[in-house]
Amino acid sequence: MAIFVIVTIAGLVGLTLGIARLYSHLAVQERQVVGTWDQLERLLVQRNGHLQKVCIQADSGPPAVQDLHRSLQRQETARRRGDLTTVAEAEREIRALWDSIYQQPIDINRERLDESTRRVVALDQAIRDTLIRYNAALQTYRHTCRSPFYAPLAWLAGMGRYTPLQPPSSDPDNPA
Repeated sequence: MAIFVIVTIAGLVGLTLGIARLYSHLAVQERQVVGTWDQLERLLVQRNGHLQKVCIQADSGPPAVQDLHRSLQRQETARRRGDLTTVAEAEREIRALWDSIYQQPIDINRERLDESTRRVVALDQAIRDTLIRYNAALQTYRHTCRSPFYAPLAWLAGMGRYTPLQPPSSDPDNPA
């Protein structure tokens, strides 16, 4: 009888340790998804800050500048709400408007515009790279959550549901 009790206790301890390890693995993958999303948000805020400066400096510029300003505000509101669809739509608008604005003559210091353009291009590339990392982390996380051992644990632990994002481009039919 004592051996049965010892084996049962050892089995329960082993089961508990196994579940803790599975949960830990799942939590690490979820943190990777959340971490890349946080990095994406920081990059968007930085890039939008540079674009906002251009909008302020070109106060009475072409109508595209006012449209860019409205799109930046729309994206910021959607980003704070977690509305990924609107964030992606606004991102497409922002990129199309920025491309058209840069081609037009604007009444601001050309040096400042060139500096902002250089930074925006670098941040756009970083945003694309981060989106790729986000989608890769999300794919790994979703695959893990669907596996037989992890699915019940993810459901019990209330692990988050996240949406994949396509890298934005000016052309919604042809993502970059």
